[in-house]
Amino acid sequence: MALIDTTFSMLHVLFAGLWTGATIFYAWRIHPLLVDGNIGAAPTMSITTGLQWLTRIGALVFVATGGHMAGTRYGDGRLFSDPMGHAVLGMLALWLVVTALMEVSMGRIQSELDTGRIQTAGRENETLVRAAAAFSVVLLFLGGYLAQPLV
Repeated sequence: MALIDTTFSMLHVLFAGLWTGATIFYAWRIHPLLVDGNIGAAPTMSITTGLQWLTRIGALVFVATGGHMAGTRYGDGRLFSDPMGHAVLGMLALWLVVTALMEVSMGRIQSELDTGRIQTAGRENETLVRAAAAFSVVLLFLGGYLAQPLV
């Protein structure tokens, strides 16, 4: 494997772990504090802004690195005919879903926080945040499946 392939794979996996981990951690530990009103608006705004930026930067990294990996590993039509290629396409679809869920939920939370409704921000977006975390776990499983050596 060439150095560029290794670098792109490493960046892809590093950002995927960071982003999915942050999403899951937010849903597991931070968002419940928001729902219960045990965290203030300022820290929540800071956390959600950081998670939004991580999602956006991750999108750029995933498009560049994932596009490169898909083009080099599945360029001969295997993306649409091979089970591993189908897993890549499934992962792409899930990534789009999680990205949309995070963008929508973080935007709504920030809008509610601007009006001072902390618990409302948590309660009205709980389903979106939990769905994003659940799909993030599925993304990690697909990533593990794809990490097996290509034969």
